[in-house]
Amino acid sequence: MKILAVDVGTSTLKSALVDLEKGVTGFVRKEIPILRPEPEAAEHDPETLFRMVLENLKETLAKAGVSEVDCLVLSGYLFGVLALDSKGEPLTNVLTWLDRRATRTLRTLFQVLNPVDVYRRTGCPPLFIYPLAKIFWLKTARENTYRATKRFLDAKGYLLLRLTGEEVMEVSSASGSQLLNLERKDWDHEIIHSAGLDLDKLPQLVEPDTIVGDVPVSIARSIGLKSPVPVVAGVFDGAAVSLGLGGLEEDVATSHLSTSTMLRVASRIPVIDSSPKMRFQTYYSLRGYWLPGGAVNSGAVVLRWFRDNFAQLERLVAQELGVSEYELLDNEAALSPPGSNGVVFLPYISGERFPEFGNNASGVIYGLREWHTRKDVLRAIMEGVAFNLNLVNEALRENGLSFREVRITGGGANSRLWLQILADVLGVPIKAFTKGDAALLGSSFVAKIAIEGNAAGVEHLVKFDKTVEPIPENQRIYMERFKEFKYLLNALLPMFSAR
Repeated sequence: MKILAVDVGTSTLKSALVDLEKGVTGFVRKEIPILRPEPEAAEHDPETLFRMVLENLKETLAKAGVSEVDCLVLSGYLFGVLALDSKGEPLTNVLTWLDRRATRTLRTLFQVLNPVDVYRRTGCPPLFIYPLAKIFWLKTARENTYRATKRFLDAKGYLLLRLTGEEVMEVSSASGSQLLNLERKDWDHEIIHSAGLDLDKLPQLVEPDTIVGDVPVSIARSIGLKSPVPVVAGVFDGAAVSLGLGGLEEDVATSHLSTSTMLRVASRIPVIDSSPKMRFQTYYSLRGYWLPGGAVNSGAVVLRWFRDNFAQLERLVAQELGVSEYELLDNEAALSPPGSNGVVFLPYISGERFPEFGNNASGVIYGLREWHTRKDVLRAIMEGVAFNLNLVNEALRENGLSFREVRITGGGANSRLWLQILADVLGVPIKAFTKGDAALLGSSFVAKIAIEGNAAGVEHLVKFDKTVEPIPENQRIYMERFKEFKYLLNALLPMFSAR
């Protein structure tokens, strides 16, 4: 079975041909431009997205040397909002999760709605990133645009519309909208009505393994296909990653150490935090499986920030040696012992998604003395990201969601040191998948279920190339350092809130 898979990320568009017998070929990756037309805006042009998808698919088919496939499947980022008029024409660009303009009306929204009630009904904490907040902002600040809107879609929904002519949203992506009722797996009429929004502006919901329609003949031929193919709705990108890592086993957690990072486990029922802190989210995956867990802003982006600002020489040396500059930074950080000689790093240079301290949190380096060197700061950065992810781990376990191992992918998974730190901090073995793209692989599993009714016989495509076990001595050190991390964070919460 041959599947064309596309993953639309916030910054990257990827595509490949997944042959369920032979593996992945024709991989193509391109950067997606983020538009910033005004302060706090972060948008994608929908026409550019569609054009790039067609270009990617054409290039993938050419590289793979095929002109016939069984289907096309998409995965895409959460939290995007695009307004369409009655003719299906865009009234706005796609507002991505990076777009902060909804913060301007968030307080007003949650004066109208009870944030705890919204969390219990939708599994989504009261944050600006969600489409509920974005649509409310559009109605408040762009009233004419809201009135002219016939349909709100996300980026993937728009691509499905252009590829099939159908206005739909699959339940997996809808579960990250703060508009979906967890129990009914349908739009939450009460929240929508109480927020003063219009239910009829939201699309029809379908299951992720739904065949939405067929690619038109004209598009099929333009990208190099001999004939039209069915298009499968697919899941959101994080769910695709989890599926690609084999993450529907209920005692396995999955993670994606990229720009941001996440930690999720599979559950047969939607689980929310019993604590009033609302420390994690619950999104839908596929076939009755849910993915309770947390995504955090602070992943590999923190190390990239350090590289861009404090490692110019290493970038030049890496080019001369033909190696990654991250490999050089990894080697330097390894010279500092576990605990970074007492340096503690709060990795919130991009704010954070925890409602308790959220968008006003900042990065903090604590404990510096004259004997510390750059290696200590580097290792503290890696440890800070691991400690932050351990906050999610702690919340999940307190709610009865434990796991025996973490399966991880993403650029950060190439760092053996970072994997060891994560194993020591989380207290479980880490299995790394670095030789392929988990999201595209996971989407192909969804496609096989849609076409053939099951995903049997694809396990051989999930190949982990590294396994790292926790080191007991390091675990003891990190248990104490994690206490310091939380103490420092709690001490700074009033300052974060005052910003």
